[in-house]
Amino acid sequence: MSALPDIEPTRVTKSTQCLNCGADLAGPFCAHCGQRDIPPYPSVRELAVDAFWELSGWDGRFASTVRTLVRRPGLLTREFLEGRRARYLSPLRLYLMCSLVYFVAAAAAPDVKLDSGTTVSGGVRVSTTVNDTRGPLSRPERVANAASSALDSSKPLSKKERDAVLTDIGRAPAFMQPFLRRSVLDPEGFKRGIVEAMPRMLFALLPVFAAIVAVFYRGRKYPEHLYFAIHLHAFVFIALTLVVLTKFTRFPPLMGGVALVALLTLPVYSTLAFRNAYGGSTARTLVKEGAIGAIYGVTCFLGFILMIYWVSLLG
Repeated sequence: MSALPDIEPTRVTKSTQCLNCGADLAGPFCAHCGQRDIPPYPSVRELAVDAFWELSGWDGRFASTVRTLVRRPGLLTREFLEGRRARYLSPLRLYLMCSLVYFVAAAAAPDVKLDSGTTVSGGVRVSTTVNDTRGPLSRPERVANAASSALDSSKPLSKKERDAVLTDIGRAPAFMQPFLRRSVLDPEGFKRGIVEAMPRMLFALLPVFAAIVAVFYRGRKYPEHLYFAIHLHAFVFIALTLVVLTKFTRFPPLMGGVALVALLTLPVYSTLAFRNAYGGSTARTLVKEGAIGAIYGVTCFLGFILMIYWVSLLG
């Protein structure tokens, strides 16, 4: 068996012909078969860079895609529909990257205490105190407070409290019992199941959102609405990621300020995106956007309930 030829690792020369099909090269990709111009016997650095490009699209397209998405609401959808796609990441890859970054950041972010009885956990403001000045609590209130306490790992329920709550849960409406019981018996598993199921639920709701938009903007093909839905949700994940990242500073004024800016920016961005992608007057867009938001809000609520039931039954 002949030995492999010696390779000069520090000298990288550009190929004039595609190593796959032999066609002449006029750029970093072969115009005939599409293969990237990578030297034979690549170094570890070249292999790592190529893998990073393949996974993230960081070859100029990533920056161009995010810049267009953030600065020009709705333009990215129009660009894809009109065929100008090579300079951007594919919508699906963009959505997956933005959602992945958000959920990873949310999982790693610390719980920050804002006041004596309120914490921010996973981007959600949660009260951990109970107002006892109203007198004895009703059974539903006792169950809700006990379930909330069980999910708070800093103050787990005692065996006596857990048994009392399970007794109350047995008298609760049948449709509430599965997730209430799971939240008390296995709070950590319940929270972990919700965190794992949330990305899949949101991804499954994308085509639903596109279908709702299609009802109000007829005369267009369904993929047009799906492109728009993906781009809009990708921007939402970017905004939520910025909010979550402020938690690492553990500085409540900054967290509150960024959250407020995001809260005000999202409806404005959404309106501009609808107008730029579909046209129409501002008043007409706001009416349609409000109706779409209301229907989608109900759909998300129902989807969240179904997800909780699914997680409860899996336990």
